Amino acid sequence: MRANYRASQSTQFQLLSDDQLAELLQASLHVWEQVGMDVHHEETRQILTDSGAYVDGVRVRMPAVMIRQALATAPRSFTVFSREGNPAKDVRIGQGRISYGPGPTCPNFLDPLTQERRPYLRRDASAVAKVCDALPNIGFVESLGVINDVRPALSDSYEFAEMFPNTGKPIVAWSYGASGARDIHEIAVAEAGGQEAFELRPNYIHYCEPLSPLVCAAEALDKAIFAATHRVPLIFTPCVISGATGPTTMAGVLVQGACESWLGLVLSQILRPGTPFIMGGVVSIMDMGEMVLAYGAPELSLLSAGITEFAHYVGLPVWSTGGCTDSKTIDGQAALEGALSVFYAGMCGADLVHDVGYIEGAMTGSLQMLVMMDEAIGMVRHIAKGITVNDETLALGTVAEVGAAGNYLAEEHTLRHFKQEFWFPKLMSRQRLHDWERQGRTTMGQRAQTRLEKILESHKPAPISEATGKAIERVLGLAEAREKYN
Repeated sequence: MRANYRASQSTQFQLLSDDQLAELLQASLHVWEQVGMDVHHEETRQILTDSGAYVDGVRVRMPAVMIRQALATAPRSFTVFSREGNPAKDVRIGQGRISYGPGPTCPNFLDPLTQERRPYLRRDASAVAKVCDALPNIGFVESLGVINDVRPALSDSYEFAEMFPNTGKPIVAWSYGASGARDIHEIAVAEAGGQEAFELRPNYIHYCEPLSPLVCAAEALDKAIFAATHRVPLIFTPCVISGATGPTTMAGVLVQGACESWLGLVLSQILRPGTPFIMGGVVSIMDMGEMVLAYGAPELSLLSAGITEFAHYVGLPVWSTGGCTDSKTIDGQAALEGALSVFYAGMCGADLVHDVGYIEGAMTGSLQMLVMMDEAIGMVRHIAKGITVNDETLALGTVAEVGAAGNYLAEEHTLRHFKQEFWFPKLMSRQRLHDWERQGRTTMGQRAQTRLEKILESHKPAPISEATGKAIERVLGLAEAREKYN
């Protein structure tokens, strides 16, 4: 069928030409050969040395062939599975398949009932997971915060333990280091039915970050090594801030971000070729007036589109950003910035789009924002389906039957197609004015709040197994003991 979405699974635009993408690749290989990265991890430096890298102190440089070999073995497509065995909740990563989800580690949270800004608590992790589980356009789960009411060093383990029973969707997990990664993995493996079963059907992704510019700390590499050796799908994503921790020019940011992400790529493919790997990153600008990372800036969408096309050019899936805002509340600015970044990410074909629900420039997580962006994602998905052109959709026979001055409301052709051709909003109001007034003159934010409260009150996620419940108790008990004596 001659349709864009048939060939690509979605409607997409192209920002960069193939010649430009080739230049970005050559520039990135040049940076790795001539500049390199400071790698603060002796084991990683030895692994890279044994594979042909040049090491001088902590500075590591890699020949282009090492990176090309890693690109050749990393898979472009793979699946992260629903822990409840529901194919509709699997995240299938591949050309033209886009999944959206929240982000992690905001220090603050908008209370889902009072909408007051406060520290993020343990109970919030389960609430976020439950809401993500219920929203149809959210594909994967992160926490929207970092837990403040447990031992700080254990907030990563507690977060996963709270989220895992409250959603059947795959989780993108993070940890402070290898001990948290082991806690998370033990819980996930218990539900999967053992390590071998997990490798066949992984149910979570692990998220690691290098530091910009061109540095990687030991903790990130401990986690990357753990993920690769246990065949956990791995995201290795920098947060390059243009004008602060990266070049001011957009092309320079793309080169530096690729180089930083590819350290994790090469390491994972050396340890276990074929390990699922997702290239990042979170890329935006430093607002030179306020001196903050701008999360609602148009440059975030522009850079995200660039990193998406660059990742796909070299054969890797990409971790992108959208559905976020610099607004401090759920207002017109939040809707505008969030919806535009969701749309841009969808149109450029990013594989995983995170930070949906971030407000205040990633300082605060908001479930109300997440619910509102679920509506925006639904609109973008409908647009991305494109237009099917065939004998049935051209409707020539129906047009002839209705003729001039008729109407199509009662036509069989209309009944066959309107549910698929039309998008039906869940939050947006298309009512006539008098009907809207009679039903309370509600705003978009109020309708999002009503839907949020209904989910929190009534949604029931699929239960975890008894063995997984016991594993969670054991993991948290051992983690508490470990931290007590550290």
